[in-house]
Amino acid sequence: MKEAVGGVSIFQIVILFILLFTAIMCLTINNANAFQIKDEITNIIELSDGDFLTNDAGTTKLNDSLVNAIAQSSYRTTGKCDQGYIGYDRNGIQVGSGERASICIKCINVTGDVDNFLKGKLGDNKVAPQGVVHGFYYQVVVFYQLDLPIISQAYDFKTKGETMILYNDAGFCKQGNDRQ
Repeated sequence: MKEAVGGVSIFQIVILFILLFTAIMCLTINNANAFQIKDEITNIIELSDGDFLTNDAGTTKLNDSLVNAIAQSSYRTTGKCDQGYIGYDRNGIQVGSGERASICIKCINVTGDVDNFLKGKLGDNKVAPQGVVHGFYYQVVVFYQLDLPIISQAYDFKTKGETMILYNDAGFCKQGNDRQ
């Protein structure tokens, strides 16, 4: 009887380690998938110089290259965007605040922040007004999950990436979506 009880406890420990290893592998695979789609999205935004939105019948959507990149990947996870981010679903349609989105994008106006900093330090009359060059970059957030009942409800795993600084007048920031 003593050996049977010892065998059961060793079997339980082995099962626990197998489940733990499986959970770590699932999380790693989902993270790699999210990282890949985040890199692809930032590359598409950089190649289009920040002009990645289309206006279809009054609704703002992601352009076809971003929608195709999301559709062709095995990325299916959604999450809630943080304050200042604009969320889009898998079809590229903008979602409302507080709704679950596939990707979240935020535009950071670099040259405006530098001008504001210099005006604060030197004064308004000593800083030349912002010139023709507008610099901004985008932060892209994608989500991944560990699909366990309690963990998936309690945690919202995400990975964040940024584009390089883009200098032009096109795109997201110019359309009044500069949310910092």
